[in-house]
Amino acid sequence: MTGTEIASRRAKAIAAPDDVRSRASLRNPDYQDAFVVDTGDEAPQDAERWIRDVFESAPAPVRAFLRIGWSMFGAQLGPAKSTAHVLGWQIGENRSDWIRLEVFWKVGLRANLVLRAQSSSVVLATFVEHQRRAARILWPALIPVHRLTLRYLLSRAARCHP
Repeated sequence: MTGTEIASRRAKAIAAPDDVRSRASLRNPDYQDAFVVDTGDEAPQDAERWIRDVFESAPAPVRAFLRIGWSMFGAQLGPAKSTAHVLGWQIGENRSDWIRLEVFWKVGLRANLVLRAQSSSVVLATFVEHQRRAARILWPALIPVHRLTLRYLLSRAARCHP
């Protein structure tokens, strides 16, 4: 892979596209973000494979950091290895070109991750809904780490994706 190809496979922040936003199960999210990465024309469109590459193919210390961090803040995670979950997030809906992951935090926060895979790009968006005051206080403190981590994971998956 050339330097130009590597640079093009860095995730960039964008506004969540309408078609991605429509896949979220949260109708009035209090927070949303999205990242896009150029995958080139040869990239397969299998959204589940992409989301698993983003999270489950990350280095073991990163996966452990994510699970510990999510659990520490009360995420109700499923099994780390499961056909119905991706690193503990429940698969809410799964189509060939998009997938939605869902999780509820005990602090009153609901979250969706929606990934859309197309032949030349992948978009990964986050939607968060605050259901209690504790969530409104906690989530803003986590946003910088969340954004940095998702951008890194999506970029890494794009560079490693066959």
